[in-house]
Amino acid sequence: MKWSIDPYCKAELIRAVYSTINGACYNTSATEPQIVANLVWQLPRAINDMATLTGLALRSGGVFVHAQPFVKCKNFPASSPSSVEIGDLLLLRTEMYRGQVSDRRAMLLQAKKVSGFPAKHDNANQFYLYNNWPTFEYVRSTKYLNGKKRQVTGLDLYDASRYLLIADHVYSSQRYGHLIFPHHCYVLTASPTMPDLSHYRCFVSELIDFLLGDAGKAFSSPPPARTRNWDRVIEDLINVTAKQVSVYIKRAAASTAQARGQGLLFFSDVQQTTDGYLHTLLDGKYPEYENMNEVLFQVPAEWTDGDNESGGISIIEFIVSKEVSPE
Repeated sequence: MKWSIDPYCKAELIRAVYSTINGACYNTSATEPQIVANLVWQLPRAINDMATLTGLALRSGGVFVHAQPFVKCKNFPASSPSSVEIGDLLLLRTEMYRGQVSDRRAMLLQAKKVSGFPAKHDNANQFYLYNNWPTFEYVRSTKYLNGKKRQVTGLDLYDASRYLLIADHVYSSQRYGHLIFPHHCYVLTASPTMPDLSHYRCFVSELIDFLLGDAGKAFSSPPPARTRNWDRVIEDLINVTAKQVSVYIKRAAASTAQARGQGLLFFSDVQQTTDGYLHTLLDGKYPEYENMNEVLFQVPAEWTDGDNESGGISIIEFIVSKEVSPE
């Protein structure tokens, strides 16, 4: 459901999201995992610092796990790679009305640094997954998911999964080929259409629409029995992340040193999201740090094939609540 807010408050929200996204992505030499980590670390803080807007309360939390679930498909057009990430970042929106969950939405984002717009994909199999959503099988996704098959169907698949395009340099021109964007918009989303990516949107606008219930794909939790569709995939990703986060927390509690090189966890303001999913990811196993919000582990510079133990996906959840009925 789409929510409306006071225009002044919406402008404040846009400014906060805009400055946070630009700050997280401004270092154009950073790796894609580091940029995703920056977003997961900074966006919840920006949202929570706004407290309550007129007629709308927003809370947020995030968890970063470097090592996303991988999937394979019999119909992949290229022989290599044999498996691809299901996504780099999962956005969740939990809508509350009078203390009850009234709607849930999600959006999968595949991060990609680009040199210009319009952009082209550089992984035919990843593109095929998002463009077609064929029946796929989890691999390299922990024992909880490996071998399980899913298929995402529906009329709004391009709302469910999009590319997150991050410019590898700051543009000074407002015109990129035949496309025109605000000069400050160098983080965009795009639909995985054939033959090229299309339907470009400034990520700030996409995220604001997501917060207000006008973007992403709805899902049910728990999913219907025996379904293998979108609802089940979102549950898969939340549950496997929760299991992996618990593993990382145990390691962190024992030592602040990096236990392995495959990418670790950080989290932010999780304790505030008691109406959503993120509070369950820690499973009550907190390391004894004075300030939970300062727990930040170095994101590895690169992924290696030996790092198969992980399997979670980075998540940012937004909880939107209102005491009057949304429009």
